Amino acid sequence: MKLINRFLGFAAALFMGCGMVSSQTDEVVKELNERGFWFPYVTWLESDDRMESYLRNLNDNCAEQLKKTLQSLDNDHERAQVLLKARNEIGGKNKGKKQDERLARRFNDVEAAKRAFDVAEQVESRYERLKKAIMHQLENMKPAVMPAGQLLYFSYSTGNAFACYHKEITLDRQQGKHELKVEEQQMSWGDQEKEEKTVAPKEIGDSVFQRVRNMIEQGQLYDIGSNYMPDYDITDASNWSLYIVFEQGTISSGGYAEGPDHHDTLNAINEYLTNIFKGEEQEE
Repeated sequence: MKLINRFLGFAAALFMGCGMVSSQTDEVVKELNERGFWFPYVTWLESDDRMESYLRNLNDNCAEQLKKTLQSLDNDHERAQVLLKARNEIGGKNKGKKQDERLARRFNDVEAAKRAFDVAEQVESRYERLKKAIMHQLENMKPAVMPAGQLLYFSYSTGNAFACYHKEITLDRQQGKHELKVEEQQMSWGDQEKEEKTVAPKEIGDSVFQRVRNMIEQGQLYDIGSNYMPDYDITDASNWSLYIVFEQGTISSGGYAEGPDHHDTLNAINEYLTNIFKGEEQEE
């Protein structure tokens, strides 16, 4: 009796699994018949050129960036797997006229469906190469270290050309300076040709530099990548750059529509310096 129950349980599980695959296949058929195409969401999987571009700049990424990209790649990999399983379930694994005939029973445009399957196969190939490179990078990365010595210079800027917005914060005590400068511009489309106003720097004490240094260290802002780009195509977003100089080291980073890691720390520093510059917060 126990053996019969085990067999029935196995058969039920197998039936449920087949039903789930058929349901996924139905979704694939519906999607391709409605859209006529399939593509990966991750930019680096779209073509060999984009994949190679990402691999060339792999060292620009910190560990958290790499892990995030790996998750995005995994999601597209799962989507491609569903597509290819649907092809095999409907048309069989053997390619040719027989497969085309089987595909024609479910797909409105067999050639469009085959192109989608080809894209999925290319995505799988690129996925394997990207995943291998990222895993190797993660396994061999050295922990980031906070630069030693006093903070000498801090510069952060961000802007969005479409929104006609720009902000720049500079903290400088190089060459005898003790200056803080915050410049912010918000223009409408008709204001581009107006003359820009010059903002004078504000004299500040060492306590501001020390506090910013402490915020960088405590918030681990030193543990960031050197370049941030989104894994997905995004338009009309903001770009930013960050450059920090210590007595024994520098931090340099920037990006578009993404990053950095520990952005809450960077936001807190920018808010603090802006308030100091405007006189809304006092030096310690």
